[in-house]
Amino acid sequence: MAPVKSRAIVLRSYKLGETSKLVVCYTRDYGKVRLVAKGGRKGGGRLGAALEPLMVSGVVFYLKEGRDLSLVSGAEIEREFPSMRRDVVRMAYGSAVVELVDRTIHERERDTDLFDHIERSLAEMDLVNEDELDQALWRFELSLAAALGYSPELSACVQCAAAGGPLAGFSPTLGGLICARCGALGSGIALTTVSVAEVLRLVAADVRSGSASGTGVRLTRAERDDVTRALHDFLGEQGGYQLKIKSMDFLAQIRRLDGAGTETGQGNG
Repeated sequence: MAPVKSRAIVLRSYKLGETSKLVVCYTRDYGKVRLVAKGGRKGGGRLGAALEPLMVSGVVFYLKEGRDLSLVSGAEIEREFPSMRRDVVRMAYGSAVVELVDRTIHERERDTDLFDHIERSLAEMDLVNEDELDQALWRFELSLAAALGYSPELSACVQCAAAGGPLAGFSPTLGGLICARCGALGSGIALTTVSVAEVLRLVAADVRSGSASGTGVRLTRAERDDVTRALHDFLGEQGGYQLKIKSMDFLAQIRRLDGAGTETGQGNG
């Protein structure tokens, strides 16, 4: 059996025995694969470093149909994201991206566009200002939803198709924005302000155009939380997943601490 080679984004890794590791990668040519790296933990080295989460590496492995695990024969780092290694918040955003891929994508489902979206999102998160990280994650979530085949309805009420009035809610189950009347009937999540609906539309427009220009709309923390919750719950509901993303839970804790600190600072002022 001849080895194959592909660019790979490392999603997660586990200890395997005394010196080896089990690595889950999303590869550009073969989709998600599970790889065994014998000696991958032994004394660090280039192989071990190339198979750490959030690395983009050229990986050589033996792929055999019908087997869950493939054996790695070599790996070299092709791209890394240094700011993520130094910044726990950026790392949490990057980790949220790879966790979402790991939880929603089945093995051996090749999608070169999705691979490019993942790499582009990680590169963006490594470089942008911290206040732009949320939008980078939102763009990725909408790109992932499109790859999975279920983009949300953001132009009109997903329940009654009304497009004239304000869209004041979001229904993860129905799959899009809802008007105030349908929201009053108990459908979906009430949005803090209409700005949330506008930002969802602007982020979706960025994704369609391949742009990362940003929305230009300043949101409060509560409004940002609305967008994050809407997209996260949408991915889970539409895909039939129980999406428990540890990195997003960590980010929520950071937001709560930041909010408490802001309130304390205002009170002392």
